[in-house]
Amino acid sequence: MTTDDAGTPPIADRIDDLITAADVAAEGDERTDIIDRLAGLGVDRVTAPAGTPFDPTLHRAIEVVPATCETDVNTIEATVRAGWRHRGHMIRYVEVKVRVHR
Repeated sequence: MTTDDAGTPPIADRIDDLITAADVAAEGDERTDIIDRLAGLGVDRVTAPAGTPFDPTLHRAIEVVPATCETDVNTIEATVRAGWRHRGHMIRYVEVKVRVHR
């Protein structure tokens, strides 16, 4: 890891470290604190609730599952790993299971 002139890691490295910490932190106060710190840096956690239409600008399909009906095609079955957005720009896509035609 590199540091700036003041001896602190660049903001990108600090954001990466906080995202890693948020990914491994258990639900509760610890994760909430980390997510709040990220929000203070302009970074938001992004999820995809079941039934949400698949959007390739936000989501990365890592698995496909058969849709149970035609209206479920190309919708999210489940979020596998949350994504992160910095001031409107995706820095990590939401990893999802997507419903497709059988």
